[in-house]
Amino acid sequence: MSDDPKPPDDTTPPSRRGPHEPGRRPTVADVARAAGVSSMTVSNVVNGRFGSMTEQTRAAVERAIREIGYRPHASGRSLKLARRFSIGMVVIDESPTFLADPFITYLIAGLSNFLNQRDYGLVVQGMSAEQLQEAALMKRHETDALCVFISGLPALRRELIARFATLGQPVVVFQEAVPDTPLLHCVRQDDFGGAKLLAEHVLGRGAERILFLAPQIRWPAIERRVAGARAAMTEAGKADGFKVVPCGDESFTATQRALADEVAASGWPSAVMGGNDQIGIAAMKWIIAQGLRVPQDILVSGFNAFDAWQYSDPVLTTVSSPAYAMGAKAGEIVLDALHGHPPAQHEYLFPVTIQIEAST
Repeated sequence: MSDDPKPPDDTTPPSRRGPHEPGRRPTVADVARAAGVSSMTVSNVVNGRFGSMTEQTRAAVERAIREIGYRPHASGRSLKLARRFSIGMVVIDESPTFLADPFITYLIAGLSNFLNQRDYGLVVQGMSAEQLQEAALMKRHETDALCVFISGLPALRRELIARFATLGQPVVVFQEAVPDTPLLHCVRQDDFGGAKLLAEHVLGRGAERILFLAPQIRWPAIERRVAGARAAMTEAGKADGFKVVPCGDESFTATQRALADEVAASGWPSAVMGGNDQIGIAAMKWIIAQGLRVPQDILVSGFNAFDAWQYSDPVLTTVSSPAYAMGAKAGEIVLDALHGHPPAQHEYLFPVTIQIEAST
């Protein structure tokens, strides 16, 4: 039997009959009475099933929800739809301060904001590869889908991706090419192309010997940047003039110490390419502190262009990253998959642009 005072009719104009009792939690029936529709219609609006519903009916229900302060019970809704309305974001990183990394911050911001606008929550977890096997998300379904960002040696990253692929839910891997299998997708930026163009730019400015300062932790994006810069040097016939220098935890102090040690051992390079902007700025400040000029004596660049690069003096040449848009795209992919609309593409490769500034 319907709990409407008259038969349900989605074309029924809204009315305000019998508000719920003050102090009592509003129910679907209260919303239905306030909007002049059936409880089923209210349920359809709450769960995003609009079908042939008129805009007038939908607007009336949404207005009633706002006016009487109705909030759907998340657990009940989850049980009905066999969903948790939660997406997991897993960062495999040895560093406990992984959220301080600008790339990860922008990536998560884009993902979180996209999901929030569609009534999905985001659960962020950072852990080491060793901790993953015992993590709750590997033992039981606590989220509807996963987005993952993995560091480590290539063989380890492949192994972890294979584990995620067995979970039976949509998985988006950031910055890493993945096998073309159902429910597995990747979103990455063109790190190879960006670094290659950047190296070609400094070569065009007369660089003969380039140091590439890289984090100690192996990230797939850094590997692609190294490969892109090396390719440019090789094509220019200067492969012997390219060297990768690890910078420990890529902190300000560790970066400057690594650069100082390299200069003491092998002399000054023509150019320094930072694996990211933080590394590039730390290197540039140390070079200037030694009495050299940037760019007159040494060319310096970074990568990603996340705000800080503009505050350096001289302003750092860098590559602009679409990390925020990449996070939003990952959210779109997993929600499309959950709603029965698998993405048309297996891989989404975002282009990057070079920001040529005073440091080169």
